[in-house]
This record gives sequence, structure tokens and C-alpha cells, in this order.
Amino acid sequence: MVRVITWAECGLPVASPILDACTVTKSGMVYTSGSVGSDADGKVPESVEEQTEVAIKNLETVLKTAGSSLDSVVKALVFVTDPALVPRVNGVYAKYFKTKPSRSCVIAKLAAPQFLVEIEVVAEVE
Repeated sequence: MVRVITWAECGLPVASPILDACTVTKSGMVYTSGSVGSDADGKVPESVEEQTEVAIKNLETVLKTAGSSLDSVVKALVFVTDPALVPRVNGVYAKYFKTKPSRSCVIAKLAAPQFLVEIEVVAEVE
């Protein structure tokens, strides 16, 4: 049976009433929901660099709650609203993902216009 971890368990605000923070499989894989640059107070920074940093820190919190970490990420999926922002996202991303997991990057509209980046990951439980 899978283990579902809620936003409340992570100490993070509910991102969506239809999503939980992550699912942990019987085999020890963690699948996170997408993380945007919204902090615990619901504030969204204006710059893509700050949003990327907040999104990754939110992912760190979710992974820690699931018994994992950024070092155990095996796959990342990054959504960015504008191709011109990708190098700026990459600059922040590289500071946190030292193991350089496999990654895809997609240019897409996000759920709300203030969001510039969203990241989801797959990791192993440590």
C-alpha cells in the first residue's frame, strides 16, 4: 500500500484541495506534487530566481517528511512559463541539485499567472 503525505504533515499550506504533497510507494520511491514559489504565508516573490528557490525549499521539506532528500532525487520535471527564464531557473537549480538527476524542462502556462516556475521530483527513500 502506498503512503500519502499531506501538506499539513509537511507543515506547508495546502497547494490544492485535490492534491497531497507526495506519495511514497511500497518500494520506497517518493513522487511529489508540483511545487511553486509560494511561501508558507502564501506570498509569491516576483523574480523567477526567488520563486525557484522557494519551490525547491518546499520540495526539500516534502522530501524530508517522506524520509528522503534532494540528494536522492532521480528525476526532476521543471515547468517554466517563458523560455527566456530557463537560464535563470538553471542558475538556482544547480545550487541545490548537486547530484544532477535526470531532468526535463517544459515551457507551459501554470495554474496562476503569478507563478513563473513549478518543479516536481521523484526520489528514493533514504
